[in-house]
Amino acid sequence: MKRLAFLMLLASVCHFISAQNYPSEWIRYTSDAYFHDIESAPTKQGALDLARKNLARQIQVKVEEVSRMDKQAVNGRSSILYRSSSSFSTNVDMSLAESKNYYNEESGKHYALVYIDKAATCTYYENEVKMLVSKSGNALTIADNYINSGFKQKAKAELQKSLSLFDDVAKDFFWLNVFGLDEYRIQNYLNQVNDREQAIKQRLADLEYGTTYCVVGSADLFGKRYVKLVNEVKGELAASGCNFVDTPSEADIVINIQASARKYNEFQGAFYTYVDAAVSIDKNATGQRIFEDEVSVKGAHTLSYDEAARDGYKQVKKEIVKLLKENIKL
Repeated sequence: MKRLAFLMLLASVCHFISAQNYPSEWIRYTSDAYFHDIESAPTKQGALDLARKNLARQIQVKVEEVSRMDKQAVNGRSSILYRSSSSFSTNVDMSLAESKNYYNEESGKHYALVYIDKAATCTYYENEVKMLVSKSGNALTIADNYINSGFKQKAKAELQKSLSLFDDVAKDFFWLNVFGLDEYRIQNYLNQVNDREQAIKQRLADLEYGTTYCVVGSADLFGKRYVKLVNEVKGELAASGCNFVDTPSEADIVINIQASARKYNEFQGAFYTYVDAAVSIDKNATGQRIFEDEVSVKGAHTLSYDEAARDGYKQVKKEIVKLLKENIKL
């Protein structure tokens, strides 16, 4: 009995396919795994246009269904989907549609199959969301590196730029819903995206206020530039919360350091130098000098005057940082 029922079902399917006059392999696209439409017309293009139009109508029905459901829901997931659907639900996404054509000589008709693979389309939009999560994570890392180095203005610019990544994410989630990605995975992606966006907004809020500083100056080591002094001073101040910019005109406070090394003497196999430094702090808006001082420290080393000067610069850096921390608000 079962065998007979199976043969009857098979015969029915074969008759259906034969009656439709299109290739039997097209039957796979009529399953629930696809949005599809098959049409016939006297011309190839006519059949294709008709199939695309009818497929778009099918998806439009699904779009309107999802839009209604999202409008009625109140949870966070649905609100982002509805926000997206309300702005573009009239535009059906047919960019991922594929087509096949067939000409039946007996009937003289052209047949067109237009279909969208639901799983493949979900994968496409999943990858869009994953890329957003990755890019926004990279932006946070870059911004944190700027913050740790004291360049908070650069961090702010990086974070503000990264917010544009989220402009189209609601659209991606809406189509994931339309094409049937399961609820759990949609919610998981939404959590990731929301966490990234909130982290970026929180960093921006933290950076909104605060004094900006710019350190300028020079250091001389017997006719050679000693760039480490200014960089190391900035590093010490950054660790204490200073917000640096590169250009003095953009800063609230300008710190000026002018330093040079001078040879002192050589005694019992050791070389001695002095490093002299002048330090000043100015308010950029008014040009008011709020602090200035000079400091001089002795350096020593058994190898050379250069090494003795480098030792002196290490010591003078500590004194400069101490003076600055005492005279600026961190």
